[in-house]
Amino acid sequence: MNTVGIISEYNPFHAGHAYHIAEAKRLCNADFAVIVMNGDFVQRGEPAIFDKYTRTRQALEGGADLVFELPVRFGVSSAGDFARGGVLALESLGFVSHLCFGSEIGELAPLQEVADLLLEEPESYKELLNRSLRQGLSYPAARALALAAETRLPSAFLNEPNNILGIEYCLALRLLSSSIRAVTIPRQGQGYHDEDTAESTEFPSATSVRKKIIRENAVEHLTLSDFSCAIGYALLSTSDLCSIKDISPDLADRITRFLPSYRDAESLIQQCKNPSLTAGRIRRSLIQCLLGICKTDLSMPYLRLLGMKKEASSLLAQKENASCHILSRLAVDSKKLSLQAAALLKQDLFASDLYRQTWCYKYGTEQQNEYQHSPIVL
Repeated sequence: MNTVGIISEYNPFHAGHAYHIAEAKRLCNADFAVIVMNGDFVQRGEPAIFDKYTRTRQALEGGADLVFELPVRFGVSSAGDFARGGVLALESLGFVSHLCFGSEIGELAPLQEVADLLLEEPESYKELLNRSLRQGLSYPAARALALAAETRLPSAFLNEPNNILGIEYCLALRLLSSSIRAVTIPRQGQGYHDEDTAESTEFPSATSVRKKIIRENAVEHLTLSDFSCAIGYALLSTSDLCSIKDISPDLADRITRFLPSYRDAESLIQQCKNPSLTAGRIRRSLIQCLLGICKTDLSMPYLRLLGMKKEASSLLAQKENASCHILSRLAVDSKKLSLQAAALLKQDLFASDLYRQTWCYKYGTEQQNEYQHSPIVL
């Protein structure tokens, strides 16, 4: 029996995601699709536009069979750590046979070629990378140039967001010596960053869907601006900004320089960015500071179940073979964790509580806390 894994954000879930799940099952001849999904904050360094339970239900209705939450320390991180966390989660479950992801190129061989080069890191590659970094390029741009020179693949190919993640997935599978087989499918519809909100598009990008939601403001949602005051407080109260996971001394100096005139998160991002510090990197760093994500271990001692189809209960029956604790009843299962694992879970719960409180404050509503929520079952 094959089970395909998908690492996702579903921010928000749309027709392209449903197509991906169906195509992944078909290509992998899989009976089930297991999703590892970001919780209430996403990799680009923002709050998810809808909460994780809303997105879980949408994913289950769109073809998913099991949905697990990717711990926030992986979810709000660089592409490499995001991919590593997702692959580690799928590997730790013990019943996933394939990993299927979308890519602009739609072919596995070039992605694996680059992953192999990154695994070896030949001296010529490192020299090219360091030279570009000294010239002031951002790390993603410098790496793309060095990889293009080493592999003779077009640098445009190496700058496409889904190709970048695909390379990182292949690299993570190799680093973990995983038996999970990688499969990629061509991305359909709009490009990743396409903001065109034309209704005629069959597979719109998540970017365009978010833009439409924010512009029309007809559906309750959260954005980064809703957390600006909390981010400002976190920056002021953090004694050592360099202790935060992705804040370098250079970025810490820039934040410190502009913090006295802080108005909101987006303005600070624009003030701090330069050719070597991208807006995405800064945005992630601010959310990491907000959530207290420091340079911590990257293990996977637990996975929290967010939702499931009843037919997928046979998979959960195999949880004794998993290398992590599967948390389906938070109040009960969390007591089985070690002190170190419990501290990591506390970070996830804090992120969710902060998101919930911000939502309740913005819309004047009440919502269940994390201990009151049960997995969604369809």
